[in-house]
Amino acid sequence: MPYISELLNKKITDNTDTVVGKLKDILINPKNGAFSPLEYLVVKRPGAKEPVFVPYDFVENFSSSHISLKTMFSKVVQQQLPEVNYTRLKEEVLDKQIVDVAGTRVVRVNDLRIGYFENKMCVLGIDASFKGILRRLGLGESILAQPFTVQLIDWRQAEQLEGKPLQLNTAINSLGRLHPADLANIVEDLDVKQGSSLLASLDVHDAAKVMEEIDPQLQNVLAKYLGPETSGKILGEMSSDEVTDLVKSFSQEEAEKFLAKIQGIKAKSVEKLIRYADNTAGGLMTLDYVAVRPDWTVADVVAEIKRASPKFRSVIFVYVTDPDGKFFGVVSLRRLLLAAESMKMSALVKTLTQASTLKPAYRIEKVVEVMTKYNLFSAAVVDADGRLAGVVTIDDVMRYLFPNA
Repeated sequence: MPYISELLNKKITDNTDTVVGKLKDILINPKNGAFSPLEYLVVKRPGAKEPVFVPYDFVENFSSSHISLKTMFSKVVQQQLPEVNYTRLKEEVLDKQIVDVAGTRVVRVNDLRIGYFENKMCVLGIDASFKGILRRLGLGESILAQPFTVQLIDWRQAEQLEGKPLQLNTAINSLGRLHPADLANIVEDLDVKQGSSLLASLDVHDAAKVMEEIDPQLQNVLAKYLGPETSGKILGEMSSDEVTDLVKSFSQEEAEKFLAKIQGIKAKSVEKLIRYADNTAGGLMTLDYVAVRPDWTVADVVAEIKRASPKFRSVIFVYVTDPDGKFFGVVSLRRLLLAAESMKMSALVKTLTQASTLKPAYRIEKVVEVMTKYNLFSAAVVDADGRLAGVVTIDDVMRYLFPNA
């Protein structure tokens, strides 16, 4: 069974042993979950500018040593193809990328295995190994290639997507189950066009989680590539602090276009947060938290958590404030679970000392000091008037300290 690298540029003869040209490409009509039979050979004629096409049904021999036809070339050659969405193996598959979900990585198609399946010559496998590269260089049987093994991926597990990247079928079924950080790694390995296509193919809520995990510089590029309309939907599902960081990387004109596509409270939250410097508690904090009133019962709060929690990454505490935002303290989910449904927040609230809360102007060093001293996974940010301005979580701090992790 040959590899496509061993077939390309081979001379093709007809049944009179006349050399009719060289193999420049192979056309298939891929079907998901099946091996793809070869449909046409793309033949470059001596002295001709444009290639011609030979239906594979007229091929007699097809091996790394010899390609020949059953009949005279003039009887089978075609100048034009039927209007079918054919895929060119050399041009559109070879050297392109595959999303390997199992390994949460992107691998390159270094070669393609060709062989018989049910009496038809088909594409059987994808070689993503270094040995495939050596074979392309004519070194596949050399001493240099001996330490390396072939890593074939079953062609039936590959699916061609818009823009012609390949993706394993397991990816289609598993993308939603991958951790957003793993999906972000895949997007970062793809080029901008493919990465943005993958993001756009996700549910907008899932796309937002992935976008939050992507390197900030690439976030900027992807958002611009997708455009304000599509990006605005994704940004609308991201946490307010993450959106703020992204918007800060835009020019003022760009920021206005993107903010115009973000609806309601999220846009107002971003406009509030954007005033603070990145290395302060105000710049790190999020406005995505559950705020409840002192006179609410446990039953009221549980109902509010159920209503609001899909918008948040996590809910560990609820923050007790009055209608004007004055901060009273926090109630943990643990206390809520143990309390009677009729108990009010005023009876459950844990009042925090001033020393264990943050001020919006606190610099990152002070934020780390307070959160470390009081062993806080999240810290309330309280303004000079005693109102809750936002919440800084430990992952916000870590993301600032290690942006490329």
